[in-house]
Amino acid sequence: MKKLLALTLAGTMIFSVPVLAATSPTAQAVVASTVAETVADAAAAENKTVGEYMNNAVTEVPGLDEATPLGQGGHVIINGAPSNQTFSVLKPERGTVDSAKVYAENLGGKVLNVALINASIRNFQTATVNFYLKGIAAGQNIKVYQLIDGVWVELTVSEIREDHMVVNMTSLGTLAFIEVPVTLPIQPAQ
Repeated sequence: MKKLLALTLAGTMIFSVPVLAATSPTAQAVVASTVAETVADAAAAENKTVGEYMNNAVTEVPGLDEATPLGQGGHVIINGAPSNQTFSVLKPERGTVDSAKVYAENLGGKVLNVALINASIRNFQTATVNFYLKGIAAGQNIKVYQLIDGVWVELTVSEIREDHMVVNMTSLGTLAFIEVPVTLPIQPAQ
């Protein structure tokens, strides 16, 4: 009888004692936390916000009060062939932005954005790159200049459409997207 009573009491205690242990995080929560810290660290290393880093974009540029958001989503055409290459959009140095602003002022234009363009691919003859520029429209007169050996060199823009510009590049480097006034062709005197 004592054994039966002891087993009954032990069973009751097992099922009635509340569990007070703290819940441990799931493996998924630990990984998500680690990834969040890694992304934040990577964004900080590029002097970007997490949003800029995650979207391969530059929305704020040192020395440029109103930057048109600029990004690149991949599918760069390398030497005439489609690729899975994405060109990284990075923030430029303040001095480079100041140089672009002076150049744009000499053109009578306005700098929309300046960015350092980088990629894992280095040797290419041509790269046709579709850049995202929020708010631009077909018909805008926007030119792209690349800083080469301290000189702003105009690149070929093959298309301007809503929120996008397609630019032909022959090397990586710093690009300035500048809206310039439309120049009308000079008509011969009659």
